Amino acid sequence: MTTADLNSLEALRRYAQSLADRRPEDDPRVRRMQFAKQATWLFMLTLTFVGYHLLDKMGEALSLL
Repeated sequence: MTTADLNSLEALRRYAQSLADRRPEDDPRVRRMQFAKQATWLFMLTLTFVGYHLLDKMGEALSLL
C-alpha cells in the first residue's frame, strides 16, 4: 500500500486494522527464522559447554605434570 492509497482517514483505519489482523507468527518465513534462532542458541550453548569442559580437562592434565 502506498502513501497515495492512504489519503483518507477511513483508508488509514482499514490499513491499520488489516495490520492488526495479521498473524506474523503463522508466516512460514517467520517460523524458519525462529527455528534458526533456536538452533543457533542451542549450538552456541553446546559449544560453550564443550569448550569449558575441554579447558577444565586440560587444566587437570596440566596439573598432573
